[in-house]
Amino acid sequence: MTLTEARNFLRSELLAVAALVVPDQTPTVTQDLGPVNQGALSEDRGPESVCTITVETGDPTTPDPEAQIGFAAETLDARGWKVEITPVESGLHHLTANRDGYDLTVDASSTDWRLTFTGQTPLADDV
Repeated sequence: MTLTEARNFLRSELLAVAALVVPDQTPTVTQDLGPVNQGALSEDRGPESVCTITVETGDPTTPDPEAQIGFAAETLDARGWKVEITPVESGLHHLTANRDGYDLTVDASSTDWRLTFTGQTPLADDV
């Protein structure tokens, strides 16, 4: 699998899960940098090595971050992701998940109706 194929898989997986968790809304890709070099900011120039994508969704009429994080965890688990929900801290609800070298997080806040999915592909050497 190429890094571009890994990116495409991650993007479609994030959009699919977001659409299942909040079915009456259309998820939006808010960040998709494409393949980038992880060391670019530290002057370590090299080949493109990773892709990071962020998708947002939510329903402003029924914000329930605890339920949304719980349903996101169930949905990801059913799709083969290993999921861990962290304790709520300062109103921030958070989970992490991984599968086949892909990593993602889902975040929601008690003070906002948005649900944010952020995922990263495996490193290019591991794809």
